[in-house]
Amino acid sequence: MLVGMADPATTDWRHVFEATYAGSPSKVQERVWRATLGDEYPDGLDPYSYVTRSELRRFALELRVGPGQTFVDVGCGRGGAGLWVAATTGAHLVGIDIAEAALVAARDRASAMGLGAEFRRGEFEATGLPDATADAVMSVDALLFTPDKARAVIELRRILRPGGRLVLTSWDYHGQPVGRPPQVPDHRPLLAPAGFREIAYDETDDWRRRQEQMHAGLLAEAEALAAEDGVPVEDMRRDLEEMQATVAFMTRRFLLVAEAV
Repeated sequence: MLVGMADPATTDWRHVFEATYAGSPSKVQERVWRATLGDEYPDGLDPYSYVTRSELRRFALELRVGPGQTFVDVGCGRGGAGLWVAATTGAHLVGIDIAEAALVAARDRASAMGLGAEFRRGEFEATGLPDATADAVMSVDALLFTPDKARAVIELRRILRPGGRLVLTSWDYHGQPVGRPPQVPDHRPLLAPAGFREIAYDETDDWRRRQEQMHAGLLAEAEALAAEDGVPVEDMRRDLEEMQATVAFMTRRFLLVAEAV
């Protein structure tokens, strides 16, 4: 269920996320997320992120896509957020994720929703898509796991048509958290060299309190989470405490909107 801490220099993140997505979505995490987000919880999407209903509506608005157009969701996970945007806008979705287990779940969800979305394996730095293939690109809380943020932004620009929108959420860090790939203090300087014009860079609502409350809720449910994953409760509690500690390094969780020039 959870992404545990590791040595980021040697971690095979594909292996980590294959294991993460191999099982069913966590009912315990869903309970904690619902308790924290209330009406903002994106019901039915099984989010592996901190995304809210209001943020999803903002994604759908800012991407500026509709029927006959294509958008790409990089780090799509089980597909919930991208499929919600596809159903809302009528645009065609191409989901990209590092883990095949996530893509299998995303395909099943798309089929159940009656949406003809595509899901394929790829990474932020190497999506595997042709140049200028997308009218828009989105990503929800996933960019932090790529080790080279500048290279990732260049790749996202490569697959965008001129005038296309990039909309994503991620975090700025004032220090390097243990067990995570290299982070940056501000993502805005990466935009212009890659060929983007910044439109918005907004701190998301109440993000720190929500994350701290979610992490505290998970710690309180450590025994239930360990039973759900079939792991020792001591290991689960250690991973949860280390995940909670990463919040102290975060300056902001932001929602970025940029345009390909």
